[in-house]
Amino acid sequence: MTPTKVGAALAAAALWATGCGSLFPVETGPVVTEHHAVERGAATQAHVVIDMSAGDLDVNPGAPSLFAGDFVFNTPALKPSIAYSVKDGTGDLKVSQRSVSGSIENKWHLTVDEKTPVDLEVTLGAGDAELVLGRLTLRSLSVRLGAGDLKIDLRGTPSKSYGVKVQAGAGDTTIQLPASVAISASTSGLIGDSQVNGLEKRDGRWVNAGATSSPVTVDVDVQHAIGDLRLSAE
Repeated sequence: MTPTKVGAALAAAALWATGCGSLFPVETGPVVTEHHAVERGAATQAHVVIDMSAGDLDVNPGAPSLFAGDFVFNTPALKPSIAYSVKDGTGDLKVSQRSVSGSIENKWHLTVDEKTPVDLEVTLGAGDAELVLGRLTLRSLSVRLGAGDLKIDLRGTPSKSYGVKVQAGAGDTTIQLPASVAISASTSGLIGDSQVNGLEKRDGRWVNAGATSSPVTVDVDVQHAIGDLRLSAE
């Protein structure tokens, strides 16, 4: 990111913190690594919420259970909270943490089960996020990033249609879409350049002209405030 974008990112992070509750200073200590896993239990589908305050986040497929994660942090205030329950066949999982200020180290390396149909919500206040989700059985995807760079890789062969909503504050956003299915994407931004590959504009939306007859459609809505956007289906 350029110095101008870094300044904008810090401003966006401050606004995010104001909107989500006051930050409080903490004393940092040695780096701790924790591993957590959640079994699916009786659930046949799941609603997964990942809510990280600030740091580096990556989410990948391949969890041996519904969810697994390694959490690296240097203050007890950043210890993750994990809650899971099952009702009427739907697993409801929330992974979250408090918001703090200071010289923190905070990294989440998470994996999600590929076979369980999942509605996935990801929120990151400030930091960089890399989400490799194309092998998941997505029912819907919602991503919100206050400040930082965002990479979303949805390349794969989905068997059912799903919707994607992305809200990015300040930072560069890269989204890779599956080329074998129909794509219908809308984008909006305030400051920054946009680069679109493998899609063409029709009636105000970006579509995958080579797969418009596909029975599967990925419907994408991207809102980015400050930063460059790269959107591709190749």
